[in-house]
This record gives sequence, structure tokens and C-alpha cells, in this order.
Amino acid sequence: MVNRTKIRKKRGFFLTFVENESMKLHNGLEQIRRFLKNVFVRNYQWKRMVRKHLRRYYSADAAKSTSSDRIAVCMADGRMLHGGLADRLRSYVSYYGFCKEHGLRFAINFTSPFRLEDYLVPNRYDWTLKPGELTYNSSDAEPLFFKSSGSMTAMERKFQLKLVNRYLLDDKYLQHHLYSNFSFEEDKFGEYFNELFKPSERIAAIVDRCKSELGAGYISISTRFLELLGDFKEPKSKRVLSAEEQNSLIEECRRIVERIHKESPDVKILLTSDSQRFLDSCKNLEYIYIPDGDIAHVDIKEERDHTKTIVDFLLISGASSVYQIKCGEMYDGNFSLRAAQAGGKKHTLVVA
Repeated sequence: MVNRTKIRKKRGFFLTFVENESMKLHNGLEQIRRFLKNVFVRNYQWKRMVRKHLRRYYSADAAKSTSSDRIAVCMADGRMLHGGLADRLRSYVSYYGFCKEHGLRFAINFTSPFRLEDYLVPNRYDWTLKPGELTYNSSDAEPLFFKSSGSMTAMERKFQLKLVNRYLLDDKYLQHHLYSNFSFEEDKFGEYFNELFKPSERIAAIVDRCKSELGAGYISISTRFLELLGDFKEPKSKRVLSAEEQNSLIEECRRIVERIHKESPDVKILLTSDSQRFLDSCKNLEYIYIPDGDIAHVDIKEERDHTKTIVDFLLISGASSVYQIKCGEMYDGNFSLRAAQAGGKKHTLVVA
């Protein structure tokens, strides 16, 4: 008589074995693909990108720098897409850490779509450039653009550090102008962020007022919808949901907000989002606090006030607990994560 139980167990074991081996093969092939891409594409792609987008701004006739320092300058001047605020900041702290370790001067030229110094100013390290120090003389300054990867694997970190060591330690140029959002020092984001930045007097006054209105022990919840709700202009292309899908997504996120509130009913919730529709759907809840101001993305070249973006970031960093909601096609992003790291707080991603 056939023992069907044993057959089913053997079949299950065989299928599990095949599935595991297939996954190992897939992962191995993916590692090989990434390695070959790094060697044959990304090692040389930056030169083409520089020729196409940046070389035109440099010439042998341009004025020399008034400084003889060797400087690594993080550039956000509108000549390329530079990423969102969190991407820029994590890049700055990485390059700063490298310069700190190797005795190079570090600077930031953040002028697009606003001057960073209008919002964040130097704290314990002066990263500003004096008039005349930034040069576009092609003999003294080299623009660098290395395409970053979306995930920070051990291989990606090794690759980024290899390129940074190769070019930033090259003494052929006095200045290296960095147009890449590398992030090889993510573990030290909080430490380096607080060495580099503090709010300007204007921003500090707004943050202090908001904190007094929030009260002690407040928590923060963030959402990132991109263009899913049809009310935000996003450099990353994303589809717009149907009206029914939009309403369903808003309700699902509201339920999560209400659930988190029930776990901490005695404190206010700071709510931040890239969707005004979602903020409006929650603003009548008595425990919700939404800072004033317009929602804006720093990689959109428009005349906008970005006060809310910076204030949101600093308020999240001061929260007792930091949450981010991700439902369906929503984006997890880095904004609330980096803010939590800046404040030395745990970041919890709530996936539904």
C-alpha cells in the first residue's frame, strides 16, 4: 500500500530544496550582474555624464580660487537633479566623514532651489565657502558625478569608497566638485549631521514655537505618497491612483494613525506628509499637529518657501518616537529615517 503521507513529505522537501537553490542561483547571478555593472558601466559612466552636463561650466579662463586649500565641495546648484533633502544630507555627512578622516577641507555649495544657509547653518564645523573660493577653472577644479545605487549593500559601499578614494585623494586638482549623492557613512549620520548643521535663528524660533505647542513626549508619523493621490509634483515618476483607490489608501493610512494614537493616547502626534489631501483628512483629529507652510520638493526648480520641509525634519528629529507608514505603492523614502537618526531616535516603518 502506498504511503501517501511520506510521498507528500518527500515532494514538499524536494520543492523546498529546488526553491531554495533557485533563490541562491538568482541571488548569485544578481551579485554578478551588479559587479559587472560597477566594473564596466559605473566606473566610466561618470565621465560621459560630466561631458554631457557639467564640463561646459569649466574653462581655463575662469578665475582661480582665492584659497589654496584642497577642498571637496558638495554641489547643489541646479545644473543637475540633486535628489531630495534627505538624499542630499546623507551624502553630505558621508563626504564630510571622508574628508575628516583624510585631512581634506569640506564645503557645501547648496544654492538650488534655495540657499541652505537660509535654513541650516554651520554648527561645529564651518562648511561655507568665502567669496572667491569656489572656482570653475578647469586646471584647478574637477566636477565628479557618480551614479549612486538605490540600496546600500556591502558591495555598493565598497564601490563608492573605491571611487571616492581614487578621485578625492588625487592631488592633481585643488577642488573636487561632487554632484553625487553617495551614502557610505549612513551609520554615522546622526553624529556627523549634528557636527555640520544647526537651524538658522529664524528656523530655530519656528521649531521652538512648534515644540511648545506639541508638548512633551510628542511622537511623529510620516507618509510619502509621491503622485499616488494626484496632489504632489514628484521628480520620481509614479502613477496616479483612481479616485476610489485614493480614498481607500487615505482611509487605510488614517486607521494606522488612529491605531498608533491609541497606543500613546496622552501625547500629540506630529503628522508630516507630501500630500496636502492626506494632511487635510487628519487635521480635525484633536491629537494631530501639522506645522504651517507649503509642501515642496527641493529638486523641483520653483520659487517656493521650503521652511516647512526643514521644520518638519527638525521636529521629527525631536520626537520621542518616529513612525513612517507604507501602504501599497507608497514610498518608504529616507526623510523621516534621517530625521530620526539626526535626533538619535528609533525609526519604525509600519507596513500594511
